Amino acid sequence: MALTIGEDGIPICPAEELAQAPLTKIDDLRRISPVVRTDANRVMALRADDVARLSHDPQLPQLPGAHFAKALGIPEGRCRAFLENFMLMSNGADHHHKRGAFAKTFSHPAIRAKRGLVRVVARQIVADLPRGEPFDFLALCASRLPAEVIAKMLGLPVQSSSWFAGQVYSFSRCLMVPYAIDRHDEIEGSAEALYRFVSAELDDRREKARDDLLSSLVQDETARALESEDLIYQVMGIILAGSDTTRSGFNLLVGRLLADRTLWEAVGEDRALIPAAIDEALRIEPPVGSLPRLVTAPVALDSHLVAPGQLLALSTLSAMRDEARLDAAQCFNLQRTDHIRPHLVFGGGPHRCLGEMLARIELEEGLAALLDDASGIELIEAPRMMGISGIRRSTPLIARIS
Repeated sequence: MALTIGEDGIPICPAEELAQAPLTKIDDLRRISPVVRTDANRVMALRADDVARLSHDPQLPQLPGAHFAKALGIPEGRCRAFLENFMLMSNGADHHHKRGAFAKTFSHPAIRAKRGLVRVVARQIVADLPRGEPFDFLALCASRLPAEVIAKMLGLPVQSSSWFAGQVYSFSRCLMVPYAIDRHDEIEGSAEALYRFVSAELDDRREKARDDLLSSLVQDETARALESEDLIYQVMGIILAGSDTTRSGFNLLVGRLLADRTLWEAVGEDRALIPAAIDEALRIEPPVGSLPRLVTAPVALDSHLVAPGQLLALSTLSAMRDEARLDAAQCFNLQRTDHIRPHLVFGGGPHRCLGEMLARIELEEGLAALLDDASGIELIEAPRMMGISGIRRSTPLIARIS
């Protein structure tokens, strides 16, 4: 592969070119170099050992929202304000303070206790799917499940879940690289709509508390210490995280299993394989393609040195396809034992995904509901995951239940 080499010795492959290329391109790059420059101020770490190590490095902070927005060219406005205030894009005491308002609710024991709720939602959604005719699984199942679960948890009207899921699908483009500046007005409009929606729901709970998470937040001492606008941004982020990435993950999980009927039948015969199927689907086609970090001190990647001030994307997409760590890394293997642990798609260190347990339970219960009540589902058109960095998105999966 012929590559341009920068003055610092790092190979160059523009983000736009990489985003349009097949995944074999990133595999080829990884074999040549541990790092690639995707634009003037941004490089991407490609190898599993480096990504796993650096995702937990306390000297490599999460890329602050202000830096992220500036690097992507996102104009001033609601979307940029969200990035500058959301817990995921903050560090240190600020991150700890914001995340702390949600830590108890999203603790693993608390979320495990919600499995029954998720199961009921999943089974109802599967029961609602059309029979005997083609349908869009992404729209009618994969999107509904996480949106309706997070709505029930937060205490939002379930009938509004399809509306806010649609807003989230547009709004989440602010976390995709490169930024779709040509769609900024649409993204900004969705950010503003979600802001007003969450603000109204929180005001409603302040006037009259209910038995839901939003009511708990407006009464919780830690959450009440947040400025009102700050709390709105955190809830917006929870809705985004709870609606968007799981829908893509579920869509690709089902698509992968249906594309190889032996895999679908194996999981159907042995439900103990469901977690393994989820791990493999999230590994091969992760809905989060990279983890953003800010280089504050020189970072060594083999013979290459990434200078302070650079934006470093830790490529989960590349790392989890790394044949140096995994046998037959591009193969979907339900019996795989050479896992990279913890699973890189959920991040690392203090920013590891707050909703990891919820996402896993949603995927487990969603797949189990399909296997129980729609085992005859057939693939008509397979989905594809698009993008290589930040939040990725899926094309529709077209299926039919006989």
